[in-house]
Amino acid sequence: MPFDSGFRVYQKNNRIPVVSSGDSTLDELLYGGFQKDLVYLLYGDKKKTTDILLTTAVIAQKAFANGGLGDGIKVAFIDGNNRFNPYNVSKFAVSQHLSPRKVLENIVIARAFTWDQMIELLENRLSMLEHVKVVLVSGITTLFQSYEKQTFEDLLKAIGGIKDILSKTKPLIILTAPLNEFSLFRPKGGKIISHFGSVLVLINDYERYVEYMLIQHPFKQEKQLLKWKPRTPKKKLSNPTKNTTLDCWF
Repeated sequence: MPFDSGFRVYQKNNRIPVVSSGDSTLDELLYGGFQKDLVYLLYGDKKKTTDILLTTAVIAQKAFANGGLGDGIKVAFIDGNNRFNPYNVSKFAVSQHLSPRKVLENIVIARAFTWDQMIELLENRLSMLEHVKVVLVSGITTLFQSYEKQTFEDLLKAIGGIKDILSKTKPLIILTAPLNEFSLFRPKGGKIISHFGSVLVLINDYERYVEYMLIQHPFKQEKQLLKWKPRTPKKKLSNPTKNTTLDCWF
C-alpha cells in the first residue's frame, strides 16, 4: 500500500458527502452529520438514539443534491429495541417531501427478540443483503445476556458479520447501544463494541436538557453540546396529524 500525504487525506475527508441525522444538535456535534466511511456508535438514551436512526433512514434516501445518498437506495434496519415505528417514519418522510410508501419499501427490517437472534442476523443474514447503502442496528447489545466469555465471543461474531457487508457494499453503518449499567460513560458491550466504532457519541436525556458528548472521533476533538428543553410546552392552535392513521400517508 502506498504512502500518502497528510494534506491529501485532509482534502479527501472534506470531500466525503455528509448525511444529516435529522437532529440539529447531533449534526453540529459531528460537524455536519454522518460520513459514509466511518462506523458510528450512538449509545445512551434508547428513545433518542432510535429516533436518530429513523430520521437517518429517511434522509439517506434523498438525492445527492438534497443531502442524501441517492434516490431509492436500500436501508437495512436491525431492530433489537423493538422500536421501529412506520407511522413516525412516514410522517417524517412527508416533511422531507418524500413518498412514505417508497421510503418504507426501501427499508428492509429484521427484529431480534433474543441475543441468539441478534447474533444470527448480524453474523449470517446481514451479509446476504445486496445493494444496501445504509445499515442501522438499533440496540446491538440491548439483549446482551451476561458478561461471560461466550457472550463476548458471540459479539465478536456479530461484528464479523458487519465487517463482511462493510467489505462488500461499503455502506454507512450506525449502531446504537444502551449505557453500561456499571458505568456513566461506557457502552454496554465493553471494549469490543467501543473499539469497533470509529465515532462514539454518548447521549443522555435529563429533565432539563439533552447532553451530546463526542467521546471518540478519528480526526475531531472531544466535544460536548447541550440541547435545552423548553420549560412549558409550546401552544399549538391545531395539530392536523394528532389523530391521523398510517393509511393517510398513502
